[in-house]
Amino acid sequence: MKKLSAVLLLSAVCLAPKSHAQGTLQITFDGPPEQPPASAVTVQAYGESGLSFYSLSEGFTRVGTGLATRPQNGTAYVAAPFGESLAFLLSDGSQFGVVSIDLAEYSTVVPDPVTVHFVGYRHDGSIVTTDFTTDGIIDGTGPLADFQTFFFDTKDWSGLDRVEIPTYGWSLDNLVVSVPEPATSSGILLGAGMLIYLRRRPDWPIKHRSAPDGSPSATRSGIAFSRTVLFIYGKTLQILWA
Repeated sequence: MKKLSAVLLLSAVCLAPKSHAQGTLQITFDGPPEQPPASAVTVQAYGESGLSFYSLSEGFTRVGTGLATRPQNGTAYVAAPFGESLAFLLSDGSQFGVVSIDLAEYSTVVPDPVTVHFVGYRHDGSIVTTDFTTDGIIDGTGPLADFQTFFFDTKDWSGLDRVEIPTYGWSLDNLVVSVPEPATSSGILLGAGMLIYLRRRPDWPIKHRSAPDGSPSATRSGIAFSRTVLFIYGKTLQILWA
Protein backbone atom coordinates (compact mmCIF):
# COMPACT_ATOMS: atom_id res chain seq x y z
CA MET A 1 0.00 0.00 0.00
CA LYS A 2 2.77 2.44 0.88
CA LYS A 3 4.47 1.89 -2.45
CA LEU A 4 1.26 2.32 -4.41
CA SER A 5 0.32 5.39 -2.40
CA ALA A 6 3.72 6.88 -3.13
CA VAL A 7 3.32 6.23 -6.86
CA LEU A 8 -0.09 7.88 -7.01
CA LEU A 9 1.00 10.84 -4.92
CA LEU A 10 4.16 11.26 -6.98
CA SER A 11 2.07 11.25 -10.15
CA ALA A 12 -0.14 14.00 -8.78
CA VAL A 13 2.85 16.06 -7.67
CA CYS A 14 4.60 15.67 -11.02
CA LEU A 15 1.45 16.72 -12.85
CA ALA A 16 0.66 19.66 -10.60
CA PRO A 17 3.23 22.06 -12.10
CA LYS A 18 1.72 21.34 -15.49
CA SER A 19 -1.78 22.31 -14.39
CA HIS A 20 -1.17 25.66 -16.04
CA ALA A 21 -0.39 24.11 -19.43
CA GLN A 22 -1.96 26.03 -22.27
CA GLY A 23 -3.82 24.91 -25.35
CA THR A 24 -4.81 27.16 -28.25
CA LEU A 25 -8.10 28.04 -29.89
CA GLN A 26 -8.56 29.70 -33.27
CA ILE A 27 -11.68 31.82 -33.60
CA THR A 28 -12.75 31.97 -37.25
CA PHE A 29 -16.03 33.92 -36.86
CA ASP A 30 -17.67 31.48 -39.25
CA GLY A 31 -20.56 30.85 -36.83
CA PRO A 32 -22.95 29.50 -35.88
CA PRO A 33 -24.98 31.24 -36.94
CA GLU A 34 -23.38 31.26 -40.38
CA GLN A 35 -23.02 34.66 -42.00
CA PRO A 36 -24.47 34.44 -45.54
CA PRO A 37 -22.17 35.34 -48.46
CA ALA A 38 -22.22 38.94 -49.73
CA SER A 39 -23.86 40.18 -46.55
CA ALA A 40 -23.00 42.23 -43.49
CA VAL A 41 -24.98 42.69 -40.29
CA THR A 42 -24.37 44.71 -37.14
CA VAL A 43 -24.61 42.63 -33.94
CA GLN A 44 -24.17 43.27 -30.24
CA ALA A 45 -22.75 39.85 -29.29
CA TYR A 46 -21.21 36.69 -30.73
CA GLY A 47 -19.88 33.49 -29.20
CA GLU A 48 -17.53 30.80 -30.47
CA SER A 49 -15.52 28.01 -28.79
CA GLY A 50 -16.10 29.36 -25.29
CA LEU A 51 -15.23 32.99 -26.10
CA SER A 52 -17.80 35.77 -25.80
CA PHE A 53 -17.55 38.89 -27.99
CA TYR A 54 -19.47 42.07 -27.25
CA SER A 55 -19.46 45.74 -28.20
CA LEU A 56 -18.23 48.67 -26.14
CA SER A 57 -20.42 51.07 -28.11
CA GLU A 58 -22.78 50.65 -31.07
CA GLY A 59 -22.10 47.02 -31.94
CA PHE A 60 -19.73 45.38 -34.40
CA THR A 61 -20.27 43.94 -37.87
CA ARG A 62 -20.21 40.34 -39.06
CA VAL A 63 -19.21 40.19 -42.73
CA GLY A 64 -19.74 37.32 -45.17
CA THR A 65 -17.54 36.52 -48.16
CA GLY A 66 -17.92 38.13 -51.55
CA LEU A 67 -18.61 41.80 -50.78
CA ALA A 68 -16.65 43.57 -53.53
CA THR A 69 -15.52 46.59 -51.52
CA ARG A 70 -14.60 44.66 -48.37
CA PRO A 71 -11.35 42.74 -47.66
CA GLN A 72 -11.45 39.06 -48.52
CA ASN A 73 -9.78 35.89 -47.24
CA GLY A 74 -12.36 33.31 -48.26
CA THR A 75 -14.23 33.19 -44.94
CA ALA A 76 -16.49 35.33 -42.75
CA TYR A 77 -14.95 37.84 -40.32
CA VAL A 78 -15.86 40.80 -38.11
CA ALA A 79 -15.31 44.51 -38.71
CA ALA A 80 -15.83 47.88 -37.04
CA PRO A 81 -16.91 50.91 -39.08
CA PHE A 82 -17.19 54.35 -37.51
CA GLY A 83 -18.61 54.22 -33.97
CA GLU A 84 -18.24 50.45 -33.50
CA SER A 85 -15.86 48.50 -31.24
CA LEU A 86 -15.16 45.03 -29.87
CA ALA A 87 -14.23 43.28 -26.62
CA PHE A 88 -13.90 39.62 -25.71
CA LEU A 89 -13.38 37.25 -22.78
CA LEU A 90 -13.77 33.58 -21.90
CA SER A 91 -17.41 32.79 -21.15
CA ASP A 92 -16.57 30.86 -17.96
CA GLY A 93 -14.45 33.69 -16.56
CA SER A 94 -11.13 31.82 -16.90
CA GLN A 95 -7.90 33.62 -17.67
CA PHE A 96 -6.49 33.40 -21.18
CA GLY A 97 -3.75 34.71 -23.44
CA VAL A 98 -3.70 36.20 -26.94
CA VAL A 99 -1.32 34.73 -29.52
CA SER A 100 -2.10 36.22 -32.93
CA ILE A 101 -4.72 37.91 -35.08
CA ASP A 102 -5.42 38.67 -38.75
CA LEU A 103 -6.18 42.33 -39.53
CA ALA A 104 -7.13 44.32 -42.65
CA GLU A 105 -8.42 47.75 -43.56
CA TYR A 106 -12.16 48.34 -43.40
CA SER A 107 -12.85 48.62 -47.14
CA THR A 108 -11.43 49.57 -50.55
CA VAL A 109 -13.24 52.90 -50.22
CA VAL A 110 -10.93 53.78 -47.30
CA PRO A 111 -7.76 51.81 -48.16
CA ASP A 112 -5.33 53.77 -45.99
CA PRO A 113 -3.32 51.90 -43.35
CA VAL A 114 -5.18 51.67 -40.06
CA THR A 115 -3.75 51.37 -36.54
CA VAL A 116 -5.70 48.97 -34.33
CA HIS A 117 -5.37 49.53 -30.58
CA PHE A 118 -5.62 46.56 -28.20
CA VAL A 119 -6.05 46.86 -24.43
CA GLY A 120 -5.63 43.78 -22.23
CA TYR A 121 -6.87 43.66 -18.64
CA ARG A 122 -4.84 41.14 -16.66
CA HIS A 123 -6.09 39.21 -13.65
CA ASP A 124 -3.41 40.78 -11.42
CA GLY A 125 -4.88 44.23 -12.06
CA SER A 126 -2.27 45.39 -14.57
CA ILE A 127 -3.07 46.58 -18.10
CA VAL A 128 -1.17 45.83 -21.31
CA THR A 129 -1.58 47.62 -24.64
CA THR A 130 -0.27 47.21 -28.14
CA ASP A 131 -0.89 48.76 -31.57
CA PHE A 132 -0.82 47.00 -34.94
CA THR A 133 -0.79 49.00 -38.18
CA THR A 134 -1.94 47.44 -41.45
CA ASP A 135 -0.05 47.90 -44.71
CA GLY A 136 -2.81 49.62 -46.69
CA ILE A 137 -2.88 46.86 -49.31
CA ILE A 138 -6.47 45.89 -50.08
CA ASP A 139 -8.24 45.05 -53.34
CA GLY A 140 -11.39 43.26 -52.14
CA THR A 141 -12.11 40.30 -54.39
CA GLY A 142 -8.84 40.82 -56.32
CA PRO A 143 -5.71 38.64 -56.09
CA LEU A 144 -3.86 40.58 -53.38
CA ALA A 145 -3.71 39.36 -49.78
CA ASP A 146 -5.93 41.77 -47.85
CA PHE A 147 -5.33 40.39 -44.34
CA GLN A 148 -2.05 40.33 -42.42
CA THR A 149 -1.19 38.18 -39.40
CA PHE A 150 0.11 40.01 -36.32
CA PHE A 151 1.64 38.34 -33.27
CA PHE A 152 1.34 39.41 -29.64
CA ASP A 153 4.08 39.19 -27.03
CA THR A 154 2.69 36.11 -25.27
CA LYS A 155 4.69 36.87 -22.12
CA ASP A 156 2.79 40.12 -21.61
CA TRP A 157 -0.49 39.04 -23.19
CA SER A 158 -1.27 36.25 -20.74
CA GLY A 159 -3.33 35.92 -17.58
CA LEU A 160 -6.01 38.09 -19.15
CA ASP A 161 -9.57 38.59 -17.94
CA ARG A 162 -10.66 40.48 -21.06
CA VAL A 163 -9.39 42.34 -24.13
CA GLU A 164 -10.87 45.51 -25.64
CA ILE A 165 -10.45 47.05 -29.11
CA PRO A 166 -11.82 50.57 -28.68
CA THR A 167 -10.82 51.86 -32.13
CA TYR A 168 -12.73 51.48 -35.42
CA GLY A 169 -12.00 51.25 -39.15
CA TRP A 170 -10.61 47.69 -39.10
CA SER A 171 -11.47 44.15 -40.20
CA LEU A 172 -10.48 41.18 -38.04
CA ASP A 173 -10.31 37.39 -38.42
CA ASN A 174 -8.60 34.24 -37.15
CA LEU A 175 -8.03 35.25 -33.54
CA VAL A 176 -5.77 32.73 -31.78
CA VAL A 177 -5.92 32.57 -27.97
CA SER A 178 -4.27 30.34 -25.38
CA VAL A 179 -6.53 28.72 -22.80
CA PRO A 180 -5.97 26.42 -19.78
CA GLU A 181 -5.83 22.70 -20.55
CA PRO A 182 -8.38 20.78 -18.42
CA ALA A 183 -6.74 17.37 -18.79
CA THR A 184 -4.07 17.87 -16.13
CA SER A 185 -6.42 18.68 -13.30
CA SER A 186 -8.52 15.67 -14.29
CA GLY A 187 -5.47 13.44 -13.97
CA ILE A 188 -4.67 14.79 -10.53
CA LEU A 189 -8.23 14.26 -9.34
CA LEU A 190 -8.18 10.74 -10.76
CA GLY A 191 -5.01 9.86 -8.85
CA ALA A 192 -6.33 11.31 -5.62
CA GLY A 193 -9.65 9.51 -6.01
CA MET A 194 -7.96 6.17 -6.63
CA LEU A 195 -5.77 6.64 -3.58
CA ILE A 196 -8.79 7.35 -1.37
CA TYR A 197 -10.57 4.32 -2.80
CA LEU A 198 -7.66 2.01 -2.11
CA ARG A 199 -7.28 3.22 1.46
CA ARG A 200 -10.93 2.37 2.14
CA ARG A 201 -10.79 -1.17 0.78
CA PRO A 202 -11.26 -3.68 3.64
CA ASP A 203 -8.83 -6.10 2.01
CA TRP A 204 -6.12 -3.50 1.61
CA PRO A 205 -3.16 -3.23 2.17
CA ILE A 206 -1.95 -6.33 0.40
CA LYS A 207 -2.06 -9.28 2.74
CA HIS A 208 1.17 -11.25 3.24
CA ARG A 209 1.82 -14.86 4.03
CA SER A 210 4.94 -16.75 4.87
CA ALA A 211 6.93 -18.29 2.09
CA PRO A 212 8.22 -21.86 2.45
CA ASP A 213 11.51 -20.49 3.73
CA GLY A 214 9.71 -18.42 6.37
CA SER A 215 10.11 -15.03 4.65
CA PRO A 216 7.02 -12.82 4.02
CA SER A 217 5.53 -13.02 0.53
CA ALA A 218 2.68 -10.93 -0.90
CA THR A 219 -0.33 -12.81 -2.19
CA ARG A 220 -0.69 -13.14 -5.92
CA SER A 221 -4.15 -11.54 -5.82
CA GLY A 222 -2.78 -8.49 -4.02
CA ILE A 223 0.05 -8.07 -6.49
CA ALA A 224 -2.29 -8.54 -9.45
CA PHE A 225 -4.69 -5.96 -8.04
CA SER A 226 -1.98 -3.35 -7.56
CA ARG A 227 -0.70 -3.91 -11.08
CA THR A 228 -4.23 -3.58 -12.46
CA VAL A 229 -4.78 -0.31 -10.60
CA LEU A 230 -1.55 1.19 -11.89
CA PHE A 231 -2.26 -0.02 -15.42
CA ILE A 232 -5.72 1.58 -15.45
CA TYR A 233 -4.36 4.81 -14.00
CA GLY A 234 -1.59 4.99 -16.61
CA LYS A 235 -3.92 4.29 -19.52
CA THR A 236 -6.41 6.87 -18.30
CA LEU A 237 -3.70 9.53 -18.11
CA GLN A 238 -2.64 8.66 -21.67
CA ILE A 239 -6.22 9.27 -22.84
CA LEU A 240 -6.46 12.57 -20.93
CA TRP A 241 -3.16 13.80 -22.35
CA ALA A 242 -3.81 12.60 -25.91
